[in-house]
Amino acid sequence: MSNLSINEVREIKTLILQAKGLEKTIDDILNREGVEFNKYSSFKTMSIIYNDLVSRAREVIKLGGSYAMNTNDMKGWADTNWPIAKDILETVLVSTRILISTLESNIDFVENEIDNIESFIKSKLRSVIFDVPQKEKEIQNAVESLFLGKGYNKGIDYDRETGKFLYSSKEYIPDFIIPKLRICIEIKLIKETSRKSKIIEEINADITAYSKEYENILFVIYDIGIIRDELEFCRDIENNEGVKVIIVKH
Repeated sequence: MSNLSINEVREIKTLILQAKGLEKTIDDILNREGVEFNKYSSFKTMSIIYNDLVSRAREVIKLGGSYAMNTNDMKGWADTNWPIAKDILETVLVSTRILISTLESNIDFVENEIDNIESFIKSKLRSVIFDVPQKEKEIQNAVESLFLGKGYNKGIDYDRETGKFLYSSKEYIPDFIIPKLRICIEIKLIKETSRKSKIIEEINADITAYSKEYENILFVIYDIGIIRDELEFCRDIENNEGVKVIIVKH
């Protein structure tokens, strides 16, 4: 899959919703009660709408040349026999469903890869930290060692403390970014002296800022015994779209 930008992913999601709307409309036309000779009169309009979706999809993903309908040779509904009109509508319906699957596969790739990264860090991080950490940098170093052990190349597969940007007059630098997944990873260390409410406040501020630059945000919370109810801690944070939380206990 190509390295899609945030705006391209949003456009894909919009296209999926619109294509599903077209799918439902055509399906309703084909299955509703009515006289056959004028029941399918919208076949050309539906074909043009479908072609517009295909044209926009080509701007963000690769599509083969066989996707578009040939509307130039289509006659008007008054000059088209209803079996032909019905056949065109059925073809547009099938093509729309194929387009939806193609669009969704591009989103699924990213989501699956993010799930893999999340599971990898959650299962491996504790095993590479031997002493009780005192600074977040120690957790950052451990995460980076996991990336290197996984075969990631710095500057290609991931980067650390790059991508600085300003938001509300404050400078933000994500701990890690994985460009191909459009994700930033933030490390938080919760110690005995930490206040849970302050950590949550920091996370919420990070979400507001980072969501302007990244499609996905992963918070890695290293806890040395402060968090008692993990579900409660994560619930409000993960209500934000594209935000995930990992809690690793020492």
